[in-house]
Amino acid sequence: MDRLETIAPYINSRVAGMRSRLLTQTKFEELIDVEGIDRLVDAMMATPYQEDLAEALTRFSGVDAIEEAVSRNLVKTFQKLRSLSGGAMQDLIDIFLLRWDLIAVKSLLRYRHHSIDTETTLAELQPGPSLTVPLLRSFAERNTMHELVTALAAWNSELCGSLLRAFPEYETENSVSVLEEALDRAYFVETVKALESDDEDTEILRTVLRMEIDRINIRLVFQLKDGLSTEQLVQRLLPKGNLPARTVQALADARDAAAAIEILNTTIYKQLREMLFMFVQSARFSPMDRMFDLILIRHLRREAQIQFLSIATLMHFAWLKYNEAVNLRLIARGEANNLPRGRVREEMMYA
Repeated sequence: MDRLETIAPYINSRVAGMRSRLLTQTKFEELIDVEGIDRLVDAMMATPYQEDLAEALTRFSGVDAIEEAVSRNLVKTFQKLRSLSGGAMQDLIDIFLLRWDLIAVKSLLRYRHHSIDTETTLAELQPGPSLTVPLLRSFAERNTMHELVTALAAWNSELCGSLLRAFPEYETENSVSVLEEALDRAYFVETVKALESDDEDTEILRTVLRMEIDRINIRLVFQLKDGLSTEQLVQRLLPKGNLPARTVQALADARDAAAAIEILNTTIYKQLREMLFMFVQSARFSPMDRMFDLILIRHLRREAQIQFLSIATLMHFAWLKYNEAVNLRLIARGEANNLPRGRVREEMMYA
């Protein structure tokens, strides 16, 4: 019996325990209906976020305290998942969790590009599994984009070394998307290339990364189709996704967004159809991103059910926890900004 088969029951038991603490849809509905940010804080104190929220309230108040508590709880959960694994599985989990460090790095770059002050940046940024709050502060205090890029590359050369190579183009184009796309290629594309093993855990991770490449390509097609030629658009698209190359080319060649949507309707992403029509009408891409999250969660749930001794169990729970965190932030920000409850419910996703 190999080590994974030995520890899998323990891992599954621990993950099941953590899953039992996730908030239910009924609880989310109760939180949405709470009136007033102070009352929402009180309601959150009756959830598994109590300890983190109590700590956050010593330094923040209202929506800032809720977001701080949610962010710290999420990072602690990711770190706990990492501690459950070991050996080759831990290496794969580290690669998987790096995705959330990548999100934090992109946010740092956007805030620096738009010259957002340090305290505002720190208040709104979510730390990552490795990109801790002290590190975020260190990076957010960099005065220029070049200083930030240099510091990030020194922190994690494998993930952020591409920023140094892309920086001259960023200066020429004055577009933060140049840096973001360099990060996507370094993490998603290069990692897929490097994951050569055919064992089931590696294949599960590789498939999820390839689905993320599809997400990026779909977003680029619908955001840039009207502003670039087909040739320019194809150059921006990432290789190594799950969608066949001919399908990606067809998306780039589509005469308009409606035609591109019909092409996607013949793929595993047909669930995005309604959300993409909404994007075409409103130019808001976040609903599609949330639906894509749900597609990934459902995919990993199936994998965990079929291969219950695999990494899919940890990956599925990580996505469930992340989705919970996004839902809680939506509720908190919606209440703080007096958004209609129907608008908040539109953004919520239940897995």
